[in-house]
Amino acid sequence: MNKKESLKGPSFEPTDNPSKLVFLLHGYGDNGENFLPLAQYLSDSHNNINFYAPNAPSPVPQYPIGRQWFDLYPNGINFNEAGPKEKELLKQDCISSLKKLEEYINSLCLKYQLTFNDCFILGFSQGAMMSFELGKYMNALFAGCILLSGRILPSENHDKTIFNKTPILIIHGDQDTVLEPKYYFEACKILKNYKFLFESHLIKNEGHTVSPAILQLTKNFIEKNLK
Repeated sequence: MNKKESLKGPSFEPTDNPSKLVFLLHGYGDNGENFLPLAQYLSDSHNNINFYAPNAPSPVPQYPIGRQWFDLYPNGINFNEAGPKEKELLKQDCISSLKKLEEYINSLCLKYQLTFNDCFILGFSQGAMMSFELGKYMNALFAGCILLSGRILPSENHDKTIFNKTPILIIHGDQDTVLEPKYYFEACKILKNYKFLFESHLIKNEGHTVSPAILQLTKNFIEKNLK
């Protein structure tokens, strides 16, 4: 990764003076341009929200328009089977992306004179993994953190922090073959054990996708947590 290069990506800015910001973190092999259209479904004229979809820092090998937040195959090994060396590579890759996301969010909060408590972090698949890690990394109270078809990465540290008070929405399809539903149940267990305030939905007959039903639940969650 180029450690000096800042994140860039498209935005949907219906207002010049937003009261809330939503950050859309795309999945592995996707990009901000493809993910930003979700904003059209989640936007509502009375909510005064702007949406931002940064592109992940690294290209996916052999797929230049696809981006990744961290390498799923450190040293050519699937990250689910990673040994200590590969886990350290993955950790450093992840931290590099988290630093860039923190800078990106900080710059927009500064621009609009908003706080992290005015920001929703929404991620799909690998972006969902990053959304939860970002909250832990920044140790901040956000307006909400939304995990769609993702998982919570293995960690020895989910101890109580400021982030634990952030409302969480977790949604998964029961037919997901990319990230199996077992990761949904695993994530719910972690959230419950560490006393997060969370709302969870396992959607029948849904795969690894963002369907209209999932978008409606997401929109409801955002509207419920507008403060």
